[in-house]
Amino acid sequence: MSFKLGGVDTSTLAGVTAILSERPSLGGLSLETVDNEGRDGRAYASPSRTHAQFVFDVIIEGATPTEVIERADNFVGLLDPSLGPRPLQVEPYDSWQWESAMIADEINWGQVTWERGTGFILRGEATIETSGDPSATEIAPQVETFSGSMTFARTLGNTVSYPKLVFSGYSVAGGEPWLVQIGSFSVTIEAGIASGLRCSLDWQTFEFYLLNSSGAPVGSLVPKMSNFNRPALRPGQSVSVSVTRGAVTPSVTFYPNNRKA
Repeated sequence: MSFKLGGVDTSTLAGVTAILSERPSLGGLSLETVDNEGRDGRAYASPSRTHAQFVFDVIIEGATPTEVIERADNFVGLLDPSLGPRPLQVEPYDSWQWESAMIADEINWGQVTWERGTGFILRGEATIETSGDPSATEIAPQVETFSGSMTFARTLGNTVSYPKLVFSGYSVAGGEPWLVQIGSFSVTIEAGIASGLRCSLDWQTFEFYLLNSSGAPVGSLVPKMSNFNRPALRPGQSVSVSVTRGAVTPSVTFYPNNRKA
């Protein structure tokens, strides 16, 4: 087993074996509750999640003490906290990655064997924590395209996700607004968008832009949006997704932004 941090795979480091010994689910979960005055129990307010934590059992082997120390240094260099948070991929979750993770504690190496003829082996624990969203996202995000409307059911991931959609936004000023609907959620976007520009609404990152033909942001959609509520998709839930302006039904690219807790 192995992991990748910032694109570097521990399996490519000579003499290094990293085995995931603690597998997080619902990492950093806490419940916000308040006492019920005058009666038993507590009233539930909301849940929150701060971070996901991964603990690896790391074994460093070599033919000589010098080789083992060099290999341990290479492994620690991969984890160098001065490099800041980086994407983390963990075997066997091959389709998912945690976007922002870094080493969270010191590593204390123990000598398993340290004798000529027997071998030279160091062993320690490496703890990696997420510093951003504690949920994992797909390495190759799911993409759906449609015109007008479609029915979408999430089959990937196991926690709520916040979608993104992109569509050609050309419209004459003063005309009908665009109407975007995702399940019970809806938002309108004022007309008056120049030819060749696309509307990009990403509720995962809360970024709302006008894009040029190269996909670069050239303006903000915020002044044209009727609200800043957030549509949510849940696993197994079917929703209708549509983008219309009167009888106009543009081609739409839809990203469910699947997530794994």
